Amino acid sequence: MNLNKFYYFLVVLLCSISFTACSDDDDKQTVPHIELTASMSAFSEGILSFDEENGILSISKEGTLTSSITLGDAAGADMDGIALKATVPAADKMWCLATCSKNRLSLSVAKNNAENARQTTIEISALFGEQVLDTYMLIITQKGVEKEEEPAAADITAFIIPGQISSKIDYPVITITMPAGTDVTALKPVVVPSEGATVTPASGTVQDFTDAVQYTVVSSDQKNVKTYMAIVTLQSGGVNPPSGGNDEDNPNYTTFDMVTVSAGSFIIGRDLSSMHADKTNAHKVNISAFEIGRYEVTQREFQDVMGYNPSVNKKKDLLPVHTVTLYEAMLYCNKLSERKGYKPVYTFKNELWDVTNTELYEADVTRDKTANGYRLPTSAEWEYAAKGGPDNENQLYYYAGSNNLDEVGWYGENSIVGEEPELHVVGLKKPNSLGIYDMSGNVEEYTGEWLLQLGYISDAEETDPWGPEKPRDEERLVYSRGGCFSTYDTNCSNTNARILGAHIKTDMGYPGGDIWFGQIGFRVVRSLK
Repeated sequence: MNLNKFYYFLVVLLCSISFTACSDDDDKQTVPHIELTASMSAFSEGILSFDEENGILSISKEGTLTSSITLGDAAGADMDGIALKATVPAADKMWCLATCSKNRLSLSVAKNNAENARQTTIEISALFGEQVLDTYMLIITQKGVEKEEEPAAADITAFIIPGQISSKIDYPVITITMPAGTDVTALKPVVVPSEGATVTPASGTVQDFTDAVQYTVVSSDQKNVKTYMAIVTLQSGGVNPPSGGNDEDNPNYTTFDMVTVSAGSFIIGRDLSSMHADKTNAHKVNISAFEIGRYEVTQREFQDVMGYNPSVNKKKDLLPVHTVTLYEAMLYCNKLSERKGYKPVYTFKNELWDVTNTELYEADVTRDKTANGYRLPTSAEWEYAAKGGPDNENQLYYYAGSNNLDEVGWYGENSIVGEEPELHVVGLKKPNSLGIYDMSGNVEEYTGEWLLQLGYISDAEETDPWGPEKPRDEERLVYSRGGCFSTYDTNCSNTNARILGAHIKTDMGYPGGDIWFGQIGFRVVRSLK
């Protein structure tokens, strides 16, 4: 090889080495410097605030769905080639989700139904290939459900009428027992409401307790309002009401005697005598034909059908049966239906019997409204019959058949023998226009209608109303009608309705103690439609 060729070869080799080195330098990329920061272009619904400096995003309890958070470099460097990744702690993914698309963060925060606030931290990483260039920590805080302040109390804590025997407050009913013979038309109760609350009528205001009196309590913060109904009852002489004498009898009496009441209409709650105001929401009721007992069920009838007599006063078997529960009265109706070949109305479950398994104290009851057997009257049927049925508009009476209670009923003033009011044999007073006896006075009569509320809910027209299908609550309150031998006269009116517990014979707490059920009996009806 000559010298020129050698030099040429050496130059080519050196240039090749130099070119390769330059190519390797060009292939190596420079790692960028990134310092992540976040900004928000607009506040989406549910976002309360965003502290960009400290990376704190506050969310309402309703949650949010937003893509308005933009990630970038604090110095404004180009983010091309930089991938963003958002990581939410696994424990918080049930309520918070986050993903990144290019330089935007999409965030979903669910509604918080708990009272406590909650918080999580989303880790947002800037990646260059597999290399983490920077991490931005976004703290998410979410409010909880604000616990509402309990409104101030609006209760009646004490209700006292001077001279009372007892009183019981069982919202919404206040029951006061006064001595027999008390004039209830001008009583002055002391009413004590919750602290700071106001009560209307005010404590010390004279009231007529012929009917239930409404008291309204408004709490101190005006946020709570309660309405109570105060009912006054009179005490009789004791649990064993004496009869009207061993010589008392009714030669015209026939067992299981029924009176047909034709279909028609009337205004329930209206005083046809115009002696007193109508009940609130008095309204038209259409009644289908039925038959009703001419007399209150007697001890003779009850003994015949049931095989026992629960009454405490057994001096005469033509005295009304008493000291019965509502369920015993219903069971009597079923057994009488079976004897007469009719379909029973009542079905019993979960019965509670006395220790001898004879007397039915309590049960869950369903009613077959299509059955043709005997049953207790509805409150509307009772009043319709007491007022004379389809001819009621011509029977302008306050009581059942007269405006003079002495003619048609036994009550506190005319039933007294010696010093005490006394129970009397059925059918000795004048009947009403349909020939039905003792619908005013003697024993107060169960209806088969559970209490929904005191008074009529509305003035809308009704047809054959039966009331609620089951008791309102564990008190098992039911309407009763007609007044009794030991009460005052207005309690015996056609429109007066009272309430009592259905499931016990002697209840020292409601109302009037162990005397109360000695005054309660019943009569039966049967649908004819």
